[in-house]
Amino acid sequence: MPYDAAKDPWHRRALSPAALGRAGALVTPNDATDLSRYGRLRVFVPATLANAEVRILPVDAADDAPLTLPLPAGQVSVLEFLVRRVLATGTTAGLVIHRVD
Repeated sequence: MPYDAAKDPWHRRALSPAALGRAGALVTPNDATDLSRYGRLRVFVPATLANAEVRILPVDAADDAPLTLPLPAGQVSVLEFLVRRVLATGTTAGLVIHRVD
């Protein structure tokens, strides 16, 4: 079924980083490649992981200035950064990461 603007209360409204996501994609961390589209991240940490971290490059960060963010186990976190890259090195294996745009 195609998109129906009549069912979309946010149709033609300005999008912002704090707006609801309208699309998304699964993210595979990569040390050398930026995301195909910059966006916020939604990260799920399975409860089986005692400690978890995600290492990111925010949009305005230099390649040599990543942030490493701790994440709570068994929860979903939506990061408060616009992200251009999720690094494999330093990111806990087993996270489920989605880009939200």
